[in-house]
Amino acid sequence: MPYVPSRGDIVHLQFDPSAGREVKGPHFGLVLSGKVFNQQGLAMICPISQGSAAGARTYGTVVTLIGSGIDTQGAVHCHQLKALDWRTHNIRHKEKAPAVVMDEVMARVEAILFE
Repeated sequence: MPYVPSRGDIVHLQFDPSAGREVKGPHFGLVLSGKVFNQQGLAMICPISQGSAAGARTYGTVVTLIGSGIDTQGAVHCHQLKALDWRTHNIRHKEKAPAVVMDEVMARVEAILFE
């Protein structure tokens, strides 16, 4: 049976096509949507980047993975949540994010969407 992403999975996939200030190219991402939704072929994913993201840090829309006890490092960009067809973006599972990271990411996404 092929891999289906689950909430909390850290995956590697292609974020292209993208435009403007969106994350481009291959990156790690954090899956926010549940497996039942993802089985339909789309998944809600926030990119993880090791770039500067100074503006995003100023507005509190990134969550650091540093010190979280996982191999993946960088910052989850909560302000760049995307619905991606994971079947066509060469998705590969890497590891699971700890609950504390997921709680913080979900709280920031909620603040962005339901301000």
